[in-house]
Amino acid sequence: MIKQMLETIDKHQMVHEGDKIVVGLSGGPDSLAMLHALYHFRKTLKIELIAVHINHMFRGKFANDDEAFVKAFCKSYEIPVFSYRIDVSEYAKEVGTSFEDAGRRIRYQYFQKVKVAENAQKIAVAHNRNDLIETFFINLFRGSGIDGLSSIDYKRDDVYIRPLLDVSREEIESYCMENELSPRRDHTNDENNYLRNRIRNELLPSLRQSYNPGLDATLYKTIQLMKNDKEFWQVHTEKLFNDCCKRENNSVRIDKNKFDALQEAERLQLMRLSISHVKGNLKNISLDLVRRACTLRQTGTVVYLDVLHQVRMTYDELFVEKINEKDKPDPIPELYTKQISKDQYLKIRGRLDFQNTVALDVESVEGSVSLRHRKNGDVFNPLGMRGHKKLKDFLIDEKIPQSQRDKLWIVCDEHKILWVHPLRMCESCKITEETENILLISFIDIVEVLELC
Repeated sequence: MIKQMLETIDKHQMVHEGDKIVVGLSGGPDSLAMLHALYHFRKTLKIELIAVHINHMFRGKFANDDEAFVKAFCKSYEIPVFSYRIDVSEYAKEVGTSFEDAGRRIRYQYFQKVKVAENAQKIAVAHNRNDLIETFFINLFRGSGIDGLSSIDYKRDDVYIRPLLDVSREEIESYCMENELSPRRDHTNDENNYLRNRIRNELLPSLRQSYNPGLDATLYKTIQLMKNDKEFWQVHTEKLFNDCCKRENNSVRIDKNKFDALQEAERLQLMRLSISHVKGNLKNISLDLVRRACTLRQTGTVVYLDVLHQVRMTYDELFVEKINEKDKPDPIPELYTKQISKDQYLKIRGRLDFQNTVALDVESVEGSVSLRHRKNGDVFNPLGMRGHKKLKDFLIDEKIPQSQRDKLWIVCDEHKILWVHPLRMCESCKITEETENILLISFIDIVEVLELC
C-alpha cells in the first residue's frame, strides 16, 4: 500500500514541499490507513497534517464512539484534529436532498472551512480503487459519458487529492492489520439501502463469481483508459475553444460556421466547455440540454440552461451568456418521475415527502407528464370531490391569494390536471385496491428513497 500510495502521489504531483494537508478522518480503515501512512512519511514528503472529523449524528452511540476514537488516535500521534457534530438528516430535509448527498456536502464544506482557517494547501480524502469501480457502475446506471465513466479524479482544482485511489480495499485492510491499527466499522456499509452498497455487496460479488474472477483488475484498466480519453478531450477541446470562441465578461461567442464544421462529438464537448466557462460548472446540464443548444438554427432562438444562463442564436454566432435581469424567465423546477409496483410503494411510502410528492395510479395517466402555470379555462377534479370545478374556483376555496395563483405549478398529462402543487392531486388518479403500478411525481430528488425498492 505504501509503495503504491507514494507512486500515486508522485505521478500526479499531489503534494509539494511545505504543504499543509487537511485529512478527512472518519475513523474507518481507509482514512485511518491514509493518515497513518502520511504521518510516517511526513518528513520525507515535507508536509504537515491536520485531521477533520464529522460526526453525522446518525448512528447514535456508534457515531459518538467514532468521534472519541478519532480524537484519541490523533492525540497519540500529536496530530491536530478538528471535530464537528452536524445533524446531517435534518440538513438533508432542509435542502431537499438525500442523506448521502447531504453528508458529502457537509464534509467538503467543513474540510474547506478548516483549510482556510489553518492556511492549508491541500485536502486529502481516502477514496480507494474499490470506490473507483463502484462509482463507475453508479455513473453507468445513471447514464454518463467519458467524464462519469472515468469515475473519480486523482486531483480536483489542485486542492483535493486522493492518494489511495490506486490502492485496493484489501491492501488497506492488510496495512491496518500489519500496523496494529484498529479502525472503526460502520455497520451501515453492510446494509443494502443505498445503490453503492448494493453494487458493493451484491452486484460485484455476483459478477466476479459468474463472469470474471479478475473483474476488478479489468475494470480498473478500463477506467484508466477512460481517464486517458477524458484527458485527450480536455486538451483537444481547449484547442477548439481557442480556435472557435471568444470569451467576454459574462459570455462566450462561438463562430457558427466553424462550429458547424466540427464532428458532433466535438460540438458537444465544445458547448459543454463554453457553458462551463460562463456558468462556472456543469451542474444540472444534461446531454439533452447540450444537444438542443448545439442544434439551434434560426436567428433569435434561445435555449435556457437555467434561470440565469442561456444559449442564443444570432446570424453567425452562438452566444452562451448570462441573462439580463429584464429578460429572466420564470424558473422551471426539476420534476422527477418514477414508475414502481404497488408493493414497492408500500415499502417506501413512509419515507416520502407528500408535500412535494404524489403517487398516482399509472393507468390513470394519459401520455406524457408536463409542468406549467394555470391558464384560462382550466378545470380540475380535486381529490375527495366528485366531478370537476373551475381551477379558479378551487383556488378561491383554498384561500390562495390572487397574487400567488399564477405562481403555482400545475402538473398535467396530455388531457387533464394531475396535481396542483402543493395543494391537491386529481381524484381520478388516486390509488385504489385495483391499482397494480404507481407513478411517483416529485419536485425533489427521490433517488435515495427509490433505492429502497
